Amino acid sequence: MNRTEIQNNADEINIKEIIRIVFQYKYMIMSFVMIFTFSSAYFAYFKPNVFKASTTIEVGSKKSAGNDILNMAMNTEKMNSATEIEIITSRFLREKALKKVNFTHFYYFTKKFKEIELYKDSPFEVGMLKGYDISFNYYPIDETTYRLVVEEAISSDGKIWNYDEVHSYGTEIITEYFHLNIVKTKDAKESQYRFVIKKNPALAGGISVRRRAKYSTILEISYTDNVPLRAKEYANALAQAYIEQNIERKTREATRKLDFIDKQLKSIMANLKSSAIKVEEFKKNAKTVDLSSKANIVITRIAEYEGQLSVISIDEEMLNSVYKQVKSGKNLESISILAVGIAESSVSRIVKELQNAMMKKRILREDYTEMYPEVIKLTKMIKQLKKTIVLTVKNMRKSVQDKKMLIEKAIKEQQKLLNTLPADERIFGQLQRKFVVNEKIYSYLLEKRLETAVVKASTVSKNRILDSATTPYVAIAPKRKVIVISGFIMGLILGLLLAFLRGFLDNRIKSEDDILLKISVPILGQIPNIKGDASNIKVFSSPKSAVAEAFRNIRTNLQFMTNKSETHTMAITSTVGEEGKTTICINLAAIMSMSGKKTVILNLDMRKPTLHQRFGLLNIYGMSNLLSGYVSLKEVIQNTQYENLDIISSGPIPPNPSELIQTEFMEKILNKLKELYDIIIIDTPPVGLVTDARTLMHYADTTLYIVRADYSKKDFLRNIKDLSLRDDVKGLSILLNDVNMNRGGYGYGYGYGYYEEDKK
Repeated sequence: MNRTEIQNNADEINIKEIIRIVFQYKYMIMSFVMIFTFSSAYFAYFKPNVFKASTTIEVGSKKSAGNDILNMAMNTEKMNSATEIEIITSRFLREKALKKVNFTHFYYFTKKFKEIELYKDSPFEVGMLKGYDISFNYYPIDETTYRLVVEEAISSDGKIWNYDEVHSYGTEIITEYFHLNIVKTKDAKESQYRFVIKKNPALAGGISVRRRAKYSTILEISYTDNVPLRAKEYANALAQAYIEQNIERKTREATRKLDFIDKQLKSIMANLKSSAIKVEEFKKNAKTVDLSSKANIVITRIAEYEGQLSVISIDEEMLNSVYKQVKSGKNLESISILAVGIAESSVSRIVKELQNAMMKKRILREDYTEMYPEVIKLTKMIKQLKKTIVLTVKNMRKSVQDKKMLIEKAIKEQQKLLNTLPADERIFGQLQRKFVVNEKIYSYLLEKRLETAVVKASTVSKNRILDSATTPYVAIAPKRKVIVISGFIMGLILGLLLAFLRGFLDNRIKSEDDILLKISVPILGQIPNIKGDASNIKVFSSPKSAVAEAFRNIRTNLQFMTNKSETHTMAITSTVGEEGKTTICINLAAIMSMSGKKTVILNLDMRKPTLHQRFGLLNIYGMSNLLSGYVSLKEVIQNTQYENLDIISSGPIPPNPSELIQTEFMEKILNKLKELYDIIIIDTPPVGLVTDARTLMHYADTTLYIVRADYSKKDFLRNIKDLSLRDDVKGLSILLNDVNMNRGGYGYGYGYGYYEEDKK
């Protein structure tokens, strides 16, 4: 046989083994399939529907063209979508949106064994001051009264209490455990309702935020809930809360800037009024109306320098404030770059990066510890940004201070020129200079206040709602068909796995393949399962049955193994009891006798004698008496009701059966029987339990080793292999007993229903 044929045979055996295991454990597999299918169906039926409502928002907007004040006021930079997603899912916004949707009052009714929640559609409303989180049962009675029931509630001190009373609508109910009032809103359609009022509202579903496309700034905010209307309301509330918090933050920044400018304007206004009064008074007293051209030039230069100096002083003050705040590490989220020159610098950008990083870290810290990788990364980024801001501010302060020194130096030089002018002209110039400087600063601040006021008035969120959520009417979960099919598949897979596991761990012999794969001892034949009463001899009672035909095949095979002219002695043994050894002996002897062979059965299993019972005979005298020498051979031979078939029973159970069998007298008895019978069948004890069978085997021409399908262990084959190596054991063959006919394919035709069983 070549390698291909061997492989094909192995594959055929494996396929047969798989099919055999599936059929053997089919009821167990079907049980698992039914249990998992019904369990999944039960789970799918009672699992509440889940509805998903979604709203879309646009994060950020493109910069507007132009540099005028209005464009600058309306312009905002494009923000990071990932950061915005973190903000939307933050606890702060979730709780803010919770206040706009009712997550405290829950009303239910039961329909077809399922509890269904009523949202804004309950026939009654409950007001509560005490008794939160207690489950109440409500039974409407008539137009004015109802019944309120609480079953086995547990109080704060661990006490179990019950309540069952009838009340009128609108009446305050005050007890030790609760204080509430129920008002009827419409006629009740159900006979029973249940309600729970929660003190601290909490989300009943889940939030998810995702980008609509990979590089898109459009986000989809979704909320899932068991109630469609509540899902819609919360999705819209969360989107609106996100827009509002963005506007509030921008408005706070503009307000702080206006407050700063207003304080400066108040101080400059007072200085401007004082300067104007002094100029007018000097003009009246000195009767001076105008300055000379030289004085006018000097005064103008000094005024310009002092105006620049005032602006630089504001910048310096702002830089000092930022430097101190960053160094202290307090209130960094509220840092605002108000001075225009600084606001347009890199400091403003770094400050915004710092604030965004701190906000993102604060959001993450609501759900994660300091050891979370993203939190560690943000902590390092914040630390680096602080260092960068401090270094940048220090450099800018140095630059501002140098510029301030140059302007002060220029002012001093112009002041020297001014001192060379006449006294009246000099004094008038100084007064007018202060007036001009204050006027310029006042105009500058007014201009900046106008810009800031326009920004505040036009403050809108850079994010906008594109599509509001609508009420979802189709549930996204549970997928009931998928759940049931999954349960069916899981049951089938688990059943098959357990079946194959049991098949793998099952050490019993199932078919002739199990024998052929282990040992090379020939298999004489296979006996189908013998149904009916064990005392019934199947070969006689059902001569046309598959069992009878199986024994005919064995008889035919035995004829090729012996000399027809001599008596054929057969020893029949097994490894343990209950393998069908005695049944095989009886039916094999019966089929031999039916062919005209004079047959005798010797029951040498003297420890558990049952042969005589099968024929309805007595066991007064038998082999034990004969071997002990108390009776003759003629006295122990019993004729059965069947022609050509005699038996010698075991006789009384002796104390020493092994010693009796091993005597020389045993061989003499067999020789004498060979003169009288054509077939001698020896029913031996199990070879795996006692040594008697091995002693008897060397007297036999053929030894039949009985292996019972689905009962005998594969380990028993080692005994057969050991016997096959012994020289004194002749004609060793295996007889596979109790084979399941429904498996088919055993080579004798009876597995395919060719022969009929007698119906009784």
